[in-house]
Amino acid sequence: MRVLFLTLVLFTAGCQRPVAPAPAGPKSPAGWEVRYNAALALARRGSPHVTDVEVWDSLLEMLDEDQQLKNIPTKLVDGREVPDETDARTTVIGALQAVQDLHRKQPQIDLSGLKGPIEKLTHSSNPTVALQAKQALLVLFPAH
Repeated sequence: MRVLFLTLVLFTAGCQRPVAPAPAGPKSPAGWEVRYNAALALARRGSPHVTDVEVWDSLLEMLDEDQQLKNIPTKLVDGREVPDETDARTTVIGALQAVQDLHRKQPQIDLSGLKGPIEKLTHSSNPTVALQAKQALLVLFPAH
């Protein structure tokens, strides 16, 4: 319970900064929400189908913080559209937790392709994302 509380406090603190525009580039193709939910469900259940190309690509995309900031906008009172940082980072953290669940249930699945994207997240400007990424590295790659 204390870990959850600390995570929420850090997450909230990390989201309290000036609103920045979304990173340049396109949003994910239509239907990304459905693909993400399917990938999360498969990973959390420990399904070997996680290594299917479509599922794997969805997990990689979910671990791309910049892509999530592009995908999930919100409108400010003045009408500007900006990234919904909380929802975007919740997506990233959900993916980090799901791949850890996958590893616990199916430790023989090769997750080495996730190491680079997770390492990148350890440098996130959001302290909760960075902390969760460091934890994921310890679980997935103990010799890291």
